[in-house]
Amino acid sequence: MIAALVGRGRKNHVHRAGDHGGVSVEFAGVLPGVLFVILFCLEFMMAGLTVERVENAARTGARIASQQQEPSQCERAAMEAMPAWLNEKKVAASVNDGGVSCRVEAKVPVLFKGIPLDFTMRRTVTMPLG
Repeated sequence: MIAALVGRGRKNHVHRAGDHGGVSVEFAGVLPGVLFVILFCLEFMMAGLTVERVENAARTGARIASQQQEPSQCERAAMEAMPAWLNEKKVAASVNDGGVSCRVEAKVPVLFKGIPLDFTMRRTVTMPLG
């Protein structure tokens, strides 16, 4: 009686010759696509993070230059606000119409050197002097 109850939930699986390894083949076929999607998402995240960091550096530089009424402080403050992992960073300050503008640009880091993605993020923030 107990043997009948235990065996009731089990189904007899019959494996045919040549059926073994089908799941492994499907996994190997799907894996490159999944990896591509993950890498694309990571690169997209790096671009978004770069935009945020460049915007923050431009605001910081313009704010410090505005508070100290010294346009040359923009470059120092903006460079200090940017993280070290950003590539080819450039900062330029200019005075116009009673305000100071801080222009910051940096290249988006590419996760793999062979990928020909060349994006430079530029942000300019203008604040009044004083």
